[in-house]
Amino acid sequence: MLIRRILKDTCLLSSLMIIAVFTFSIIWSGITAEIALVFLLFGLAFIITVVNYLLDEYMMLSIIAGYIVKYFVFSGVVMLFGFIAGWFYSSNFWMAFIYVGVVLVLTFVLDVFKVHRDIEYINEHLAKY
Repeated sequence: MLIRRILKDTCLLSSLMIIAVFTFSIIWSGITAEIALVFLLFGLAFIITVVNYLLDEYMMLSIIAGYIVKYFVFSGVVMLFGFIAGWFYSSNFWMAFIYVGVVLVLTFVLDVFKVHRDIEYINEHLAKY
């Protein structure tokens, strides 16, 4: 629980630091390719987070089926966004499946730990009663 909170706070703080530093960099030197890439990644993360929220709200599938559907939906979103942003070309679009797969596996592992922690918490409270 503490490690999860530390990781979450670290990600939030680093995001705020990146935005603050890049804001000053943009003011003084304009948008460089690196800054544009980071802002595009923030935009992509926002889109995927919204899609994930919508899928969780309206999709009633098992956990595994949900992750399979999310894998293909997120791969499509990343591919579309990547074509618009110029990250992918017709020869390397398949890389979206690899990127999404790696991130989804890491997310699944974190989700398993969260579910396990929630189960322990619930069992503790049930044991008290």
